[in-house]
Amino acid sequence: MANNKIKVAELFAGVGGFRLGLEKYNNYDIVWSNQWEPSTKVQHASMVYEKQFGKKNHSNEDLNEVVTRNIEEIPDHDLLVGGFPCQDYSVATTLHNSKGLKGKKRSKRKTKTKNEKKNKQWKRDAKIRSMEMRSKVL
Repeated sequence: MANNKIKVAELFAGVGGFRLGLEKYNNYDIVWSNQWEPSTKVQHASMVYEKQFGKKNHSNEDLNEVVTRNIEEIPDHDLLVGGFPCQDYSVATTLHNSKGLKGKKRSKRKTKTKNEKKNKQWKRDAKIRSMEMRSKVL
């Protein structure tokens, strides 16, 4: 039965959310996974992943090093998936301490706020223009 399953290699695996979603349907077989957080000494996400799914076929090192050393370490697979970086959306740290992927988490929110203000101003101006036009028609 395992031969009928789609073989999956999972990159940026985090704590295994993507894997949980795939395995729910019983037609996916995770043949290899990788989780590496370059900015931390203790690899918490990888440790959680290994505790949940085991260490077999799980890599906790820089993907560039794996590929440079021997790409054949990554088994044949039918589907390659990758988890979305969650740093910008994580609640694990405060907005003040967060830097996001490029240190712009905070500025993105400011930009959005500016855009929201511009949008409100545009709507208000459009409403005023509409009222002015109606008053001219009447």
